[in-house]
Amino acid sequence: MIKEIVLENTVIKYQITLKNNKNTYFYFKKKGYIQINASKHQKEKEIVKFMKSNSVSFVNKFNKTMNSKKVEQGYKIWGTQFNIEKDTETNYLEIDYDNYVIKEPHSSTEQLKRLYKKTEKDILLKETANLKEKYLNNGLIDISDIKIKTRYTTSRFGSCNYRLKTINLNLKLVHYNKKFIEYVFLHEIAHLVHQNHSTDFYSLLCILCPDYRILKKELNIEFSR
Repeated sequence: MIKEIVLENTVIKYQITLKNNKNTYFYFKKKGYIQINASKHQKEKEIVKFMKSNSVSFVNKFNKTMNSKKVEQGYKIWGTQFNIEKDTETNYLEIDYDNYVIKEPHSSTEQLKRLYKKTEKDILLKETANLKEKYLNNGLIDISDIKIKTRYTTSRFGSCNYRLKTINLNLKLVHYNKKFIEYVFLHEIAHLVHQNHSTDFYSLLCILCPDYRILKKELNIEFSR
């Protein structure tokens, strides 16, 4: 079973497998989690305590592994693959949409992480501003004064606070086809009217997004890869 732990304000997934080991071994997987092969006599609380006491080291190794994955596999914006190049003459991310290249500075993992997060936030908010304008006069939901926020989440694509008229969208959606952010946007604004997943909610969502069942299934498949 994969669980989560927060180290140095970073959410890290981990999975413990009990084996006939004398010692406990930590493997940082490029899929985004730590595989822990532990002795059958090792208690989980002891492992968690060890990770917390060495939090800086664990976060550094985790970030290094994930950054290595990004470099090897490239980087996707709205489902399109971009190659990453190091550039000594820049202090920020330069995105060449014509040649599908991202130039990034020679910075620490933490600095790059902040740069990518800011860039992803800017990209996502720009697209949701377009979606808000597209559906402003939908005739079913008043979205004229909704607020849109972003954050990284591990399992939810979005959330809605109908009292504050605020929707939160997962920054990871930037990496997938634009049709998915549109589906999530419509899903969340539908919650401004119906706060649960009732029949009425899905009836409304079906009007806004007739293909929501297909899009939901496709997104779940893409997100789990």
